[in-house]
Amino acid sequence: MIVKWEPDWYELDQCIVVGDIDFFYLRKDNLYFANGLDWENYECEVKAEILKITHPELGDIRGIITVGLDYSIYLSDGTEIIVNAEENPGGIYDSQYVVSEWCFDVQIHIIEKTGLTLIERDRMYNRNEQKERWKECIRRYKALLGLSKVDWE
Repeated sequence: MIVKWEPDWYELDQCIVVGDIDFFYLRKDNLYFANGLDWENYECEVKAEILKITHPELGDIRGIITVGLDYSIYLSDGTEIIVNAEENPGGIYDSQYVVSEWCFDVQIHIIEKTGLTLIERDRMYNRNEQKERWKECIRRYKALLGLSKVDWE
């Protein structure tokens, strides 16, 4: 299944990394990953594996990390592109790449449709458990991307 991933910026988007298996949130139409602050769009939680990420100008992508004021996009050749996500959303730092549109095609394999919302999922864990889940996500992302040190940790 192909789902569109389009940033809303401001750290309001889901991280996606090829090979990752996790809970993801799709819009009600299942055509786009949910993003932004419109919580009603987060109604479709799925447990899925990210199989492939592509962009018409950047080609194959290994992962998109949406932590902090800048997003990190990892290309298939290992190049990291740093994209501003707050002051000048979509502005690329120190790169020869020019991107006219920030819409990615993401091939996913849905393992399970849970029927939960993001709010319901969050309520299942206390604050410490949420922190531990996030640390585990970071460990997975680093392993899948073949990285030992990152600025977004």
